[in-house]
Amino acid sequence: MTTITKLPAVETQSLMLREIELRDASSFSNYMTQECYQRHIAARLGTAQEVRSFVTRAVARQGDDRRNTFHIAAEEKLSGEPIGDGFLILQYPNTVEIGWGLHPAMWRMGLGTEIGHALLGIAFERLRADSVWCKVMGGNEASSRLASRIGLRHLKSHPNYPAAPGRSCQVDFYAMADSDYFDLAY
Repeated sequence: MTTITKLPAVETQSLMLREIELRDASSFSNYMTQECYQRHIAARLGTAQEVRSFVTRAVARQGDDRRNTFHIAAEEKLSGEPIGDGFLILQYPNTVEIGWGLHPAMWRMGLGTEIGHALLGIAFERLRADSVWCKVMGGNEASSRLASRIGLRHLKSHPNYPAAPGRSCQVDFYAMADSDYFDLAY
C-alpha cells in the first residue's frame, strides 16, 4: 500500500473532501453530538469538548507517514461549512475500512452518496487498496442502502459485534474488490 502523509482534497458535485482541520471542531459538534447521529456510529462523542479533542488528536497525527487512519471533512462547496465526515483506516494486506457521517439536516439529499463514492476513490486510487470494506450498525437502513448504492456488497451480519467498549450490537459488513471498483460505470 502506498505511503501517504497527507491526502489531497477531492471535489465532488456538491462537496470538497479534505483532511480535517482544527477549525472543523465547531461544525462537527453541531451534528456529531446529536442523538439521531450518535445512534448509528460506534465511537460516540457526546460533548463539544470530546469532538474538539478528537479533532485535535486527528490533526496532530497528520504528516506522520506511519499513521494508518485518515479523517476527512466533507465541506459543502456553497457554504464552505463541513456538513459531513469520513474516515479511511489502512489495514493489512492492502485493505481499507471506510466510514461516513452526515449532518442529520442533510440526510436524504444525496450527499452521503457523494461522500461514499469519494471515499472509495481515495481508497482505491490514492491508497491503492485491493479491497475496501465498511461496517453498518444495525438499524441504520440509510447507510445500508448507501453502501449498496456505491457498489459495496453485503458480506455478512454479526448479531452481537463489540461496536465500542462495553457496547455490542448487530453490525452488517459490506465490501468491494478493486476489480469491481474499476469496472464501475462513470
